[in-house]
Amino acid sequence: MKKKIIPFFIFILMALACNLPSKVSVPDSSLETPTSTEEPLPTHPPAPTGTPSPTFLQSDLPFTIDCKALPASRQADCDAFIATTRDQVYPILREVTGVSLSKCYQSIHYIILDTDPVQGGGGISAGDTITLNRRYSIDLPHRYDVHELLHSASTCAGALDQHIFHGMIMNYVYDRLGVHDPGYLVDKSSSDLTDGLNSQLESVKTASGTDLVNACKGILARKMTLLFFSLDEQSIRQLYRSTIPPLKVAAAPNAKLVEIWGSKAKAEQVEALLETLKQEEQISFDVPECGY
Repeated sequence: MKKKIIPFFIFILMALACNLPSKVSVPDSSLETPTSTEEPLPTHPPAPTGTPSPTFLQSDLPFTIDCKALPASRQADCDAFIATTRDQVYPILREVTGVSLSKCYQSIHYIILDTDPVQGGGGISAGDTITLNRRYSIDLPHRYDVHELLHSASTCAGALDQHIFHGMIMNYVYDRLGVHDPGYLVDKSSSDLTDGLNSQLESVKTASGTDLVNACKGILARKMTLLFFSLDEQSIRQLYRSTIPPLKVAAAPNAKLVEIWGSKAKAEQVEALLETLKQEEQISFDVPECGY
């Protein structure tokens, strides 16, 4: 894994997205309930276009795109967007997550709109269907989707979602494609991962209710993003896959984990991640207020 420190523009544009139920999946911003009041974590916009690699495996399912809501002149941009997502992004995501989307879906279908698909949300994943505002897809100077496709993969596999792995795995994809533009690969010295993380670590000491839940999930997401810079590719794969059922956990999750994550099942996924970090990487988080 290349260790690069790149200027950071936090992935805020699409964090409010991903709340639409699917015929094959559950909403991803809150895997428990689509009406969660949880404060969304910062997220990236779709990533820039990288250079195709001759080693990429061919997609195991078709990708289609619907741009009928846009002028016909934008069809070429839509075609380029779907080809890059299918031929460059998906093979890397499949490699790092171990998730073959063909096991859950017959195809991946994108819909590009001239407006947000939901109020305040520029993009949503409903498993096999991903809907994006053109502003956050084909209007970007570099065009493809990583963020929502990762949600689709996590929904398919039943992996821990809620943006916990987004910073780490999106960095992985960008780095593999040689994409280090400001606004895409997260810089470990960014204020979000320094001042923002420190602020949340301080806030959990007195927070309660929704504020505590949001801060605890934000802490875990930010700590996982930072680990991108110190772990190799195999370790990143292992951490993500440790949260895919059936889980291997040595101990039941503590009461605080269950409180924060809202269910024993989700807390067990976090417990599996924490145990893997400790056993395989000798890393532990000292945040008792969150059960970490």
